[in-house]
Amino acid sequence: MKIALIEPKPPFNAYFFLKKLPLLGNLFLGTILKQAGHEVKVFKENILPAYNEKNDELHPFIKEADVVGFTTITHTANRAYQVADAIKRQFPYKKVIFGGNHASALPEEALQHADQVVIGEGEYVVKDVFEGRITDKIVYGPRIDINDVPPMDLSILEGYRFKNGKIDMKYAPFMASRGCPYDCIFCSVTKMFGRKYRIKDPDLTMEEVMMRYREGFRHGFFYDDNFAASHEKTKIFLEKLIKADLDFRWSSQFRVDVAKDKELIKLLKRAKCVTLFIGVESINPEALKDFNKRQDVEDIKECISTILENGMKVHSMFILGADSDTEATIDETIRFSKYSKSSTAQFSILFPIPGTRLYEMMKESNRIFINDWNYYDGSHSVILPKHLTPLKLQKKLIHGYKYFYNNTLLRFLASRLGVLMWRLTSKKYMKFLRYFTRKLKREGIVKDGILTLRDFKTESIPNKLSEAMAKL
Repeated sequence: MKIALIEPKPPFNAYFFLKKLPLLGNLFLGTILKQAGHEVKVFKENILPAYNEKNDELHPFIKEADVVGFTTITHTANRAYQVADAIKRQFPYKKVIFGGNHASALPEEALQHADQVVIGEGEYVVKDVFEGRITDKIVYGPRIDINDVPPMDLSILEGYRFKNGKIDMKYAPFMASRGCPYDCIFCSVTKMFGRKYRIKDPDLTMEEVMMRYREGFRHGFFYDDNFAASHEKTKIFLEKLIKADLDFRWSSQFRVDVAKDKELIKLLKRAKCVTLFIGVESINPEALKDFNKRQDVEDIKECISTILENGMKVHSMFILGADSDTEATIDETIRFSKYSKSSTAQFSILFPIPGTRLYEMMKESNRIFINDWNYYDGSHSVILPKHLTPLKLQKKLIHGYKYFYNNTLLRFLASRLGVLMWRLTSKKYMKFLRYFTRKLKREGIVKDGILTLRDFKTESIPNKLSEAMAKL
């Protein structure tokens, strides 16, 4: 068969450094399907759109494909539905299948645009679903042994340039583990992959690194949500990487407790890890408790300091808008981002991803005031904070980027360009947010600049606001 797998483009890409990096789900599934004898092409729409909505034109391969699959995160769900609807309108009998975090959390919603939805991990069921042996509307993918997943075949990616057989992608994508033993309230990882941490056999991971190295890659990014959750097993892989002595540099995501293991830090440096992406989230101790983060401020400070002292970079990631956050605590977190000497920083507004505990909490308390998935990207306020207005929280996010990135001309210009692009794509949203704030004040929900949350279950304000936004 001809099979197209699509990663929909987001309305706004807040994280430019990840622009060319594809999600791994389609690559894993596409590789399995290709090895089964099918012709597979993976579309990352940031690179090559699968559908031009202006002239209602699908990419030629999409038209030819027997089956089209989508992997969706919440931020790209609307685009996925738009493309799927266009496929079904033009080719009613073409099979459309959905998977990914968002479809797994809201399968009934996804089924309005697809023939089947795969919940959870798809590697063990993908051939049976795509080849038609499993016909259930909702298919539950079991937890897999990640040692069974073959190395990704990057040649199935469409739209990337290839030169001398090497794909035009700076960072080779890797996955050395799945799952996370922690349970932060805002994170969808444990819902999708579970709390049991599964680490790939170090020999298999090393084989894949060598394969990419032979392909010409000299940089890599491990997509693991918590690369060193098992310190001892991680050390085994690092020792192998050190022994290979490659001209190969890489980065991944870590928890702050990585710095408590001095041996591990030194191994990371010797293994040529360049940047550690650290989920700092906040330096408000109460916010860390709100998030169920299970780390304290001293851990955070020690972590960043230790990594920098060992000659590696830190990309600190912050979340603004916890229930215990105030303007003062957010300002303190933003100031910390700079005086911590973090190499780079990323700021997000707390938002509820379907399937997470945070989503259920916000839905139950009726604090979600925007239901449009386009705004669920961490750069837009979509829930009612407790101690400041959504508009104020939004301004704090913009301030965070301006404050952190004003120390060099290049960073200053880059941050201003990013903010400008955000403003251009969010005009309607900001117009609505100002309207929303005035509405809250008129209804007495905001007093002296502070939100006094009432029981919205007996009120229709959020619904009216959603209707108002649709008219803007």
